[in-house]
Amino acid sequence: MIHVENRSKRKKEIFNNNNYIRIGSKHKGEYILKERIVYIEACENYSWLHLSNGTKRISCKSIGHHEEHLIHDGFIRIHRSFLVNLCHLKLYEPKYRLMHLKGEIILPMSFRKNRMLTKQIKNQELSMPLRMAV
Repeated sequence: MIHVENRSKRKKEIFNNNNYIRIGSKHKGEYILKERIVYIEACENYSWLHLSNGTKRISCKSIGHHEEHLIHDGFIRIHRSFLVNLCHLKLYEPKYRLMHLKGEIILPMSFRKNRMLTKQIKNQELSMPLRMAV
C-alpha cells in the first residue's frame, strides 16, 4: 500500500508543478519536463515534441495550444510549423533565416518571424540572449 501512496503523491506533485507538460490521455498520459523539449513540430491538428534525448512524442494538441502555454517559458514560434525552446539554441543566422539547435538540428525561420525577432533583438525586448552569426 505504501508504494501506491508514494506514486499517487508523486503524480500530484508533478501535476501541480509548472515545469512539466502533460501529453496523452487521462489514463495513459505522460508528464514531460519542459526543459527537455528541444522543439515542437506541427503535424495537422497534432504536434510532435522532439526531446533532448533524441526521441519524440506525439501530442493530440495543436502547436497553437502549446504556444499559448509555453510562450512564457522560453519558447518562441519561428515558423507556422515550429515552436523552439530557446534553451537549446546554439546559433541564429538572420541572414539565412536559420536556427541551429543542440543535436545538429537546423530549422528554417519564416520571413515574417525573422523580421520580428531581429527587431526584438535590436530593441533588446527578448529576455534570453541569442548567439547570432555574423
